[in-house]
Amino acid sequence: MEQGTKAEGALPIGNEEALALIRKIENGEKPSLIILYDRTSRLLFGLVLRILGDRALAEETLLDVYTYIWKQSASYNPRIPALEWLMAIARARAVAMLHWTKPDKARLERRAGMQDLAMTVAPEQQILSRASIEALIPTQREILEWVYFSGLSCSEIAAQVGKPLGVIKTHSRLGLIKLSEQKP
Repeated sequence: MEQGTKAEGALPIGNEEALALIRKIENGEKPSLIILYDRTSRLLFGLVLRILGDRALAEETLLDVYTYIWKQSASYNPRIPALEWLMAIARARAVAMLHWTKPDKARLERRAGMQDLAMTVAPEQQILSRASIEALIPTQREILEWVYFSGLSCSEIAAQVGKPLGVIKTHSRLGLIKLSEQKP
């Protein structure tokens, strides 16, 4: 590899390329699964690790994600952007693992920190998403992070943070409304 070039896994992948790979996987082309893994594993691993908070569990879950993609690629709905579908699978598998392993409170604590945008997929979308999330009031942002990354229900979050259930539901609904109003 030439000095100064990015590793294959660090290059961003677009929805069109991801879709083409998913279609090839649907036809049983194993090399396409390897390429999809190489181009998306950093993104999916980062999400899974943030949800689970445990590297070993995240690695196990990531393997489960790609096994699911291999077996269920025919279930892909082309109306959903391919990267969103992959992220949804990763999140669902991580939340299932979170519930399966019944983690202690320390694993549920949110982890802060920015990833190096050069090492992620779709950095422009990530910048826009982060700006939209930062535009939320802190309470809405915190509750939406709890909902998305912890896999807990609103009533479980209310118990964890010591707030009434109605407050949690209202802040999450208002936060989602504000996010949906943001320009893509």
